Amino acid sequence: MRTVIYLDILLAVNFILDFFLLLATGKLCGALAGRWRVVAASAAASLFSLVLLLPPLPMMIQLAIKVLGSAIPVFIGFQRGSLRQTAKRVFWFFLLNLLLAGAVFFWCITLSPTGIEQNNLAVYFNLSPITLILSVLAVYLSLCLLELIFGRPGAPPRVSLELQLGGGWVKTSAMLDTGLSIRDPLTGTSCLLLSYPQVRLQLAGSLRQELDDYFDGKTSAYHSGGRTLRLIPCRTAAGQELLPAYRCEQCWVEYNGRKLTVQKAAAAFTPVPLQGQAVSALIGPELMEPIL
Repeated sequence: MRTVIYLDILLAVNFILDFFLLLATGKLCGALAGRWRVVAASAAASLFSLVLLLPPLPMMIQLAIKVLGSAIPVFIGFQRGSLRQTAKRVFWFFLLNLLLAGAVFFWCITLSPTGIEQNNLAVYFNLSPITLILSVLAVYLSLCLLELIFGRPGAPPRVSLELQLGGGWVKTSAMLDTGLSIRDPLTGTSCLLLSYPQVRLQLAGSLRQELDDYFDGKTSAYHSGGRTLRLIPCRTAAGQELLPAYRCEQCWVEYNGRKLTVQKAAAAFTPVPLQGQAVSALIGPELMEPIL
């Protein structure tokens, strides 16, 4: 005998579940999420629970709907990030949804409880308002307890960076990016990445003019005063591109109270700002290895 399904309970229960799953996703990814944005995202995610009312669909279609039902709430609920950050958030929200659906399915198979329906990777609980409120409170307190035990996601490690380029000095904050690995293919020199719009005013006038000309398409390389603009291949989420780079005359980094002189380093410039970060540079572990 099938359970009578009430749409208001179906949407309300899934709204609450998705709300806390989105909060959990944010904690796992260290992502910023506005509370009202999460509410809107949860409302959008709960609409996908209506697939429960459809006839059983092929597993591939169920998974496709689940992926779409994970991507849309993530786009709504979280601040815009890079393609990799967004994919990570979608993955975690999708995985948490699958784990929940799998747990409910296992519960239904082993214990045969009443008032629970599972179909097309969507779940329905026939709960009273008091039980629903107490369940929400229990989930919220569980999240608070986990945060108390394990702590909040730490901020990305910050590095104080000081460079001498073209006779001028650049002083800024960098973020340690363990996935960054850019090298000059000819010399093997490791490169750090600077956001040109964010450090432009700190550069020496001649160097700034050379980079302005390059990014405006007026030149491909410069050889002036012994300084050489090199083109460094860099693979990003948007594809392969060539970034202009210069050998650093001097380079110091400071991290966790320790200061390091980097003997051989180059600075590659990207024409876009580092969105969502209060830094204007990225530095990889290769340059930081002696003090990590």
